[in-house]
Amino acid sequence: MPIQTLLSSFGLVLLTELGDKTMLTTICLSAQYRRPWLVLVSTMLALGASSVIAVIVGYVLSESLPIQVITYVSGLLFLALGFYTLARSEPDDDACENPSTLLGMFSLVLFSELGDKSQITILALAAQSLFPIWVFVGAIGGFLIVNALGAVAGDRTAARIPMEKVRLATGFIFLAFGVLVILGFI
Repeated sequence: MPIQTLLSSFGLVLLTELGDKTMLTTICLSAQYRRPWLVLVSTMLALGASSVIAVIVGYVLSESLPIQVITYVSGLLFLALGFYTLARSEPDDDACENPSTLLGMFSLVLFSELGDKSQITILALAAQSLFPIWVFVGAIGGFLIVNALGAVAGDRTAARIPMEKVRLATGFIFLAFGVLVILGFI
């Protein structure tokens, strides 16, 4: 049964994350910073933390912390990153070497993932499985594939489009995500 748990978790996370805001965020961050490996590592660390929360304490969080609070924090993070991206006058070549930027990427992905459909999926699978560690392993595998595709796609897009246009598009996408998350559409 552990293989069935692993495959279920892997498949569900892969399907729920394809085209999801986390994948699109990874694409935008990779296009903006042009360091797909750093974006992927930061994203995967955040998704790993989110998955651990879902597997170990997700149920407790869902009972004690209103999902609306998590949703609003996530939306505000997207808005803040959107405004920050649009306010920058020139690309910052050292942005990914700045720990606050890596922390910013980590925080953005972590808070946007808390209470997301994939975290709820992981929580539900872990709650009904005798093999929660395999739920975690399968989820991380699904996240890795989707976000690796996003990191490569973002980097390749940025190689073909001027950085100013990438920055503007990224800023507006983050603003749109923020508004949609706060309004409950995502």
